[in-house]
Amino acid sequence: MKGNSVDVWDAFLDTFENRGLSNADWEIAADVQERLVAYFEAKIDAGVVDGKTLLPPDLIWNEYIWRFPEDMRQKLREHAERALETDPDNGAAAKFLTIVLAGWNYDIPPDKFWTLSEKATLLLPSDVALCYLAFIKSGIDPLYFDKAVIALEGLFEGYRAGEKPTLYQWLFRCCYDYLYVTSRPNDFYEQLESGDPLYERWTAVMEKIGVVFEEQLAKTPDDWHTVRMLTEIHEALGNSAAREKVLKAAQAIFEKQLEQDENDRSALDGLANIHERLGNAELAKAYKLKVDPSLGWEGQVLPDFSSPVVDLEGNPISLAEYRGKVVLIDFWAVWCGPCLGEIPRIKRVYEKYHDKGFEVIGVSLDEDEAMLRAYIHENEMPWRHIFDGQKWSGHLVEQYGVRSIPAPFLIDREGKVISVKARGSLLDELVAMEIEGEKG
Repeated sequence: MKGNSVDVWDAFLDTFENRGLSNADWEIAADVQERLVAYFEAKIDAGVVDGKTLLPPDLIWNEYIWRFPEDMRQKLREHAERALETDPDNGAAAKFLTIVLAGWNYDIPPDKFWTLSEKATLLLPSDVALCYLAFIKSGIDPLYFDKAVIALEGLFEGYRAGEKPTLYQWLFRCCYDYLYVTSRPNDFYEQLESGDPLYERWTAVMEKIGVVFEEQLAKTPDDWHTVRMLTEIHEALGNSAAREKVLKAAQAIFEKQLEQDENDRSALDGLANIHERLGNAELAKAYKLKVDPSLGWEGQVLPDFSSPVVDLEGNPISLAEYRGKVVLIDFWAVWCGPCLGEIPRIKRVYEKYHDKGFEVIGVSLDEDEAMLRAYIHENEMPWRHIFDGQKWSGHLVEQYGVRSIPAPFLIDREGKVISVKARGSLLDELVAMEIEGEKG
C-alpha cells in the first residue's frame, strides 16, 4: 500500500477480493489503521472544495464507515468533532459525522442527528448521499413526512447526469432496500390525506420517481424489480390503467423468453409475480412451483429421506425419529451469506424451545467438509448436520426440490410442512405458535 494519501483508500479496498463484502468487523493491521486514519483526517481537514468534499464517494453506498473497527471509527469521529468546533463551516467534518451517527451502532436522540444532518446539507446542498441518509432516517418511527420529501427533492436537485451511483440506483435503494430503508416513498405517500399541506409536493416527487423507473424499464424491460417498483408507484398515484399496461407489457416479454427457454428462472419468477398482481392466483402458483418446487410441500406431510443418510458423525439419521417434534430442516452453506445471517436467530429459537420439543437438522450444500466442521464448531451449532459434498446435486436437495438457499423447512409434530420460507422473525412466530400454542 502506497504512503501517498491519494492512493491509500483505493489500495486498501483493493486488498479485498470483493469490495464492500468484507466482514462486519474488519481485521485491519495497526499500521494500516494508522495510515487510513491519517488519510481520513486529511480529507476532513480539507473541508469543502468546489462544493464537494474530498472524502471517498463510496462511504455511504457500501456502508464502509459503519463497518470500520470501533476504535478506528471513534478516533475519526473525535477528529471530525474537533474540526467542526474549530471551523463550523467544515462541510467534510459535518458530512463524516452525519454518516457516523446514521449507523445502526449508535443510539442517539433523533434531534442530534437532524441538527447535524441539516447543517451538513446546508454546507453541501448538492450532496446526494446526504439526501439519501436523510430519507433513511425519516422513515424510522416516528415518520418525518416533511424531512422525507425534502430529502427526495434534494436528491433530484443534487444529482448530476453521469454520476455514479446513478439516480435510478439511489431511488432503487429508497424503494427496495429493506435492509436499511424501513419506510419507502410509497409508505409515506399512502398515509397522506389529500388535504395535507405536503400532499402536492409528495405527488410531484412520486411522479418524478415514476419517470426515472419508466426510463430504466425502457433500458431493461425484462427486469422484474423495475416492473414491480413502477407498478407500485402507479398504484399509489391511482393510475390503475398505467399499472396494468406495464404488467401486460412485461408479461408479453417474459412469455417470449419462455418460448426460447422454458426453464428461464427470471421469466418464470416474473410471470408468477405478474399473475399474482393481476389476480390470477392459480397461474401465479403454477409459475411459482416451476421456480421453486419446494413450495409444493407446504401443507403436505414431508416424506422421509428416500435413501439411507448419515450425519456428520457418521450416525444414521431419518425424519421418522423426529416425529412428535417441531423440526426445522435448514438447507444452507458456509459460502451463503444470507444463510449465515440466519444462524444467530436459529440458535436463539433453538435455545428457547429445544427443551419444549423443537429440533434442527442442518443440511449443508458445502463441498469442503473441514471448513464446514470448523464453522459449526466456532459458532456452537449443537444440532445434527448432514453433509454429502454434492452441493446442488445432493440427494436431499434433489428429493425436496430445493433451488435456492437458505431454504428452511419448518415441520410440525405430525410431519406436515408449515413453511419452506421460515426465515427471520417468521421463524420465531411459527415456532412459538406450534410450541406455545399447544400448551393452551
